[in-house]
Amino acid sequence: MLAALLFVATTSSATVALAQDDDLVPEGATPFTRSELYTYLAGNTQVWDPNGGAYYAQDGTLQTLWDGERDSGTWSTTEDGELCWHIYNWGELPCEAYYHNAGAVIYVYQGDMGAAPELQQGNTLDYLQGGVEAPESAEDIDPNFALDLFTPEETRALVSDRTAILDADAGGAVYHAPDFTLTTVWNGVHQTGNWSIDDDGGVCWHVVAWGEEPCRYYFFKDGVLMVLYKELSFRASEFVEGNTTGGS
Repeated sequence: MLAALLFVATTSSATVALAQDDDLVPEGATPFTRSELYTYLAGNTQVWDPNGGAYYAQDGTLQTLWDGERDSGTWSTTEDGELCWHIYNWGELPCEAYYHNAGAVIYVYQGDMGAAPELQQGNTLDYLQGGVEAPESAEDIDPNFALDLFTPEETRALVSDRTAILDADAGGAVYHAPDFTLTTVWNGVHQTGNWSIDDDGGVCWHVVAWGEEPCRYYFFKDGVLMVLYKELSFRASEFVEGNTTGGS
C-alpha cells in the first residue's frame, strides 16, 4: 500500500533521499518554501486514484483514505519544501519534495517524479469514499455527508441526564443536566456551563474557561457508537446515567 501511495512522512531519511533524487528534477524547477507548501496544502484534499486521498487540516492534522480504509495522524513541511506524514500505524516513512515547474507542481519521492495530485477544497474524503463528485467550494461541503448522524431528538435522548466519561485516567467527565446546565471535571478541577443541541443534532458545550468548543455529532457504525468531532470520527466516550463528576 505504501509503495502505491507515494505520498508519505517523517524526516529521518529525507536529506539522503532528496540528494539521491536531485537528478530527477527538471532544469529550472524550484523547490517550494515551507510556507508555500503549507499554503498549497492546508485546508485541501489531495485526490488519489481510485477513490483515495488525504486531507490536510490547517491545524496540522491529517486524514487519509486508501482502499476503503481511513487513518489519521499529522503532517508537516520542511525548509527544503518537503511534505512529511506522521501516521503511527504506517511506521517511519520518508518525506516527499515539491517543486514549481513551468507553472505546474511536481513531486519527487524515492526515485519517482510526477505531477502533483489534484487538490479539492475542504475535506472531501467522504465524497471520494462514496464515489460521489465533491462540491467545488469548501463552503458547500456537507459535514454530514455519508454519515447517518443523530437527529436533535436522538442526541438529547443520548446525553440528557447522563455523564460522558472523557478520560478515566485524568478523571475527565462531563454531565449534561436535563435543564441544559453542564458540569465538568478534569484532574479534579470542576467547571460549569451550559450545553445545547444545534439544528444538525450536534451537542455543543459552552464553558467560559474552555473558549469556543466545536460541537460533537453522534452516529452508529457497525453497531458501535461513534462521534464526529473536529472533522474526525472515532469511537464515542462511554455514557453513564446521572452525574458522576462529583460536582453539583
